[in-house]
Amino acid sequence: MTGRGAADSGVLSPFAALCAVALLLCTGLAVDGAAKLRAAGRAQQVAAEAARAAAQAVDTRGPVLRIDPAAAARAARAYLHAAGLQGTVTVTADRTVQVTTDVTGTYLILGPLTGHTGYTVTGQATATAAVGVTRAGP
Repeated sequence: MTGRGAADSGVLSPFAALCAVALLLCTGLAVDGAAKLRAAGRAQQVAAEAARAAAQAVDTRGPVLRIDPAAAARAARAYLHAAGLQGTVTVTADRTVQVTTDVTGTYLILGPLTGHTGYTVTGQATATAAVGVTRAGP
């Protein structure tokens, strides 16, 4: 018996190439997908904390407790700045403030393969200033 014939040479190469591409895509989905999920969580967390900071900027000079829009915007922007992000702050009612922020990132593996270099995820949160102690349920 002799070794492989000339007709068998290189038969495994296309299969190995396809497996390598499939492995690269799976790795890219895992790595870049996890990074995008972390960025989405960070955007949401920072927006929530900035909204909480803004909701504490209340105007106590009047008979009714209200959020001071200018102080709330300053407090939220200060938190966003400390987190290294930018966002929008909107006082939506007397005691409610809404913060929206974006987090951008780059695809490490899938970017060069797909041509999409980066992504942007948005976090949005609303906080309401409460007076006194409230209880859920009876």
